[in-house]
Amino acid sequence: MNLEALCAETIEAVEQIGQQIWLKSNDLATLGVTEKGAGDVATDIDLWAEGALRWKLQSLLPGSEFVGEESGGTLPAATHQPTWIVDPIDGTANFARGYPQWSVSVALVAAGQPLLGVIVDPHRQEVFYAAKGQGAWLKSRHGLQRITCSTVSEPLKATVSTVFPKPLSPLMVPYLAEFSRVVCAVGQVRRSGSMALELAYVAAGRADAFWERGMQAWDAAAGWALMQEAGATLTPLDGCPVLSSQMLAAGSPAMLDQLIQLLAGSAIKN
Repeated sequence: MNLEALCAETIEAVEQIGQQIWLKSNDLATLGVTEKGAGDVATDIDLWAEGALRWKLQSLLPGSEFVGEESGGTLPAATHQPTWIVDPIDGTANFARGYPQWSVSVALVAAGQPLLGVIVDPHRQEVFYAAKGQGAWLKSRHGLQRITCSTVSEPLKATVSTVFPKPLSPLMVPYLAEFSRVVCAVGQVRRSGSMALELAYVAAGRADAFWERGMQAWDAAAGWALMQEAGATLTPLDGCPVLSSQMLAAGSPAMLDQLIQLLAGSAIKN
């Protein structure tokens, strides 16, 4: 497998489909929306985009498996074939309301580890990507630049991002206790509604750390690839492998341990 060439082809495919999603979003009045649960929706564009990505990605790597938010699939074991893990629109609730904070997230994993990750933000014309051993990068209107995580080490100067659990989730009560501790101890807390973008921002040094309860593999896989190449770390806090974890914390070496202390209820020194 030529990982560098495959990454370039994946970026091109995800950019093209992301652009088509963005164009389709110009007519939200006719958008078909399905409620999957409280605070959780899918649109007919999610379904179309996931099908288009499945066809394109599996044609780029014949024999590969596929796991998508809308169509499901089996998460790969260590001995399984390389598997694409895809969220066609990460932040669908935002997308369906015209709130411009959503992304297209694609990762390729094998043997329980990410090989590449691509996160496309069509609104800002930003593409975050990484391939194993080749660094993490941001392609934008300003050109191509290598990205690395931040070096901020003081909590009161740090920006920590998060995504809320679904409103009726049993995870909400412990999450709110964590949120209270974090928001009182760090400089800024942000919540956009797209975990993929939040992880990309940690990789790029725009945020210093992140945590969430209640995510799925397609929320985390592409960001995991980016952070590994940008010097950041993604840590399960429930003892599970990353791709099956329901509670993850992520961040730069300077901030991750301090965030984990806060989540566990331990005080930190500012």
